[in-house]
Amino acid sequence: MKKFCILNSKRFLAAVLAASLMTTPVLPAESSLVVHAEESVKQTIAKPVITEISNEYEGLVVHWKAASGAKGYQLFRRQKRTDPFELIAVLGEDELSYTDNDAMKEGGIYTYMLKGVDGEVVSEESEPKTVSRFLVTKVSMKIKYAQKSARQMQKMINDFRTGKNTWCWNSTNTQKVYTQGIGKLAYDYNLEKIAMKRVAEIAINFNHERPNGKTCFTAMSEEGYKYKYAGENIAYGYKTAAKAFEAFQETNQYYSGQGHRRNMLSTNYNVCAIGHCKVNGVHYWVQLFAYTEDDSDYTKTISTSKKVDLYVSADDLTSYKKTLNKLGAKINDYAPSQVTWVDLQTEKKKAYLFYTKSVGAAGYEIYRSNQKKKGYKKVGTVKSQFKLEFTDKKLARKKKYYYYIVPYRIAHDEKVYGKKSEIKMIKTQ
Repeated sequence: MKKFCILNSKRFLAAVLAASLMTTPVLPAESSLVVHAEESVKQTIAKPVITEISNEYEGLVVHWKAASGAKGYQLFRRQKRTDPFELIAVLGEDELSYTDNDAMKEGGIYTYMLKGVDGEVVSEESEPKTVSRFLVTKVSMKIKYAQKSARQMQKMINDFRTGKNTWCWNSTNTQKVYTQGIGKLAYDYNLEKIAMKRVAEIAINFNHERPNGKTCFTAMSEEGYKYKYAGENIAYGYKTAAKAFEAFQETNQYYSGQGHRRNMLSTNYNVCAIGHCKVNGVHYWVQLFAYTEDDSDYTKTISTSKKVDLYVSADDLTSYKKTLNKLGAKINDYAPSQVTWVDLQTEKKKAYLFYTKSVGAAGYEIYRSNQKKKGYKKVGTVKSQFKLEFTDKKLARKKKYYYYIVPYRIAHDEKVYGKKSEIKMIKTQ
């Protein structure tokens, strides 16, 4: 059955959202002046404020407000309440976020604290902020776009907005509210790129909540798209732009069923863009509306298959796997960083291996061979990210051995491997 949906909280019955963002003046952080007896003046640094910590594919991203008087920042982290805070980053004055790609433990709890600095002057500690890490998985797949038909819908929307049939029911369904003279919407080619991303996402999860667990409007902010108001309509099952637009009109519906219609007739917007794709024989449509003061340049119409990278919340990955398998999608989890060698030492029938910490790792697998180019076998596993040494016992004397190390972490109860280290050779005594 062909259908479309209307968003009601987080329920599956939703295909229209109209949302607005209000800009609020940001007050400067307070600073104080201390006057000493010798009449010298020293400026202190305002206490920083961590505003948000978001789960992303690359790790946890910490955001904060600029602190008055700060020429830089020190970011600290701990995993247990009983642990001391560890300095993990020193950042410049203009850096107001940091991606912690070492915070990759699924379900791990991380607490962050921030200080502002100016030379030797250091601010008070910020209030600590704690977050639980959930994994975000990258999904790569090919999407067959049909943007030629998508762009045809702009004229339909504008004819509708400037025609005589521009009305919606009031909230009590007692009167038709007419909206003549609301004007046409320009086509925004920057917004179209976002509509194309969203139409691929609804093929996986038909909802205004994105597969990564975030609201649909974060697709705009991620692309740096600036807007005052924004709205989204989604639908699937309609083969042509005309059929999809007819469904979006909702002429025979009452107020509760005219969310798409109100979006198309809203005076809050000055631009629109449409996305259209076909997945497993099913057509998907996204209408995006916005009020923006930024211009966009014409881009060539895409009506072919294109590789797309989407991000899926690990909590929902299992429910999406059937759809993803049909799409031939490749599922990738963020890999830990490659390790480098520090030293190798021998003592008769033993080898001592020393190496650097891998960012994002849970542990390390050690491989050994008697030949440089083949014959490697795993000889040990180090199950701690912080244990950076391994002892290989029961070796033969006066013989060459070759080693490499592979870091790993755990995602969805499976190991995700990083690149193997360089191969190193030692000769026992």
